[in-house]
Amino acid sequence: MAALFIYAWQVEPKRLEVRRMTIGQGDAVLRVALVADLHFGGIHLSPGRVREIVKRINREQVDVTLIPGDFINGHTARAEMITEDLAEISDSFSALQAINSRLVATLGNHDTWHGVEAVRVSLERVGFVVLDNQSLRIDGFCYVGLADSDTASPSRDAFNGCETGDTIIALMHSPDARHLLPGNTALAVAGHTHGGQVNLPILGRAVTSTQCGKPCAYGLIQNRPPLIVSSGIGTSILPIRFRAAPEIVIIDLRE
Repeated sequence: MAALFIYAWQVEPKRLEVRRMTIGQGDAVLRVALVADLHFGGIHLSPGRVREIVKRINREQVDVTLIPGDFINGHTARAEMITEDLAEISDSFSALQAINSRLVATLGNHDTWHGVEAVRVSLERVGFVVLDNQSLRIDGFCYVGLADSDTASPSRDAFNGCETGDTIIALMHSPDARHLLPGNTALAVAGHTHGGQVNLPILGRAVTSTQCGKPCAYGLIQNRPPLIVSSGIGTSILPIRFRAAPEIVIIDLRE
């Protein structure tokens, strides 16, 4: 039992897997890195580890990096945090600037608890486009970011800025917003579940912090439109993982 606890606390959270997926069957149109739930300030997420994650993303030569929220760890408001913790979070944000791709993000529940505007400013400073019930059209792609399901109100109106013929790529923090996706969405991504964080034999991924529950815990949870839920990088509540390793998901989108 002690060995399992040490593995779940010291080994599994420090791993970094790269999972590869292909969506569609036609010509390649976009290579995407999905990186969810970084949780800066968490016990396993130092600025140094963030820099290592950035190096791993860059080796994949992706076109766009999507991060669907929860950049911050814990439940403490920014105004109540000590200087040392704020400095560590700032260094982690700065490390993201070295990603060699387009950068698109939405915000999560922990980001709201920390302070939405502070997180938004930190992301924009290092080159991210932050979409909160908003869309952005770039070179035939329409990136849509839905607001967090727990601390805000995701809206289908976010897709209104997309035009006929656009390839729609949607980000949401929680897969609970999946019902808002138009049928012509080429790719949707989410995090929030941490893949259950603890994936027990027989019981499976029991804790997902979603209304959807186990069916939305991890992986490609629906095909039409395709929605991929990542186990993310950091941890929440308990700093442990078991059979739900931190990951970067590399997605080759074909049409």
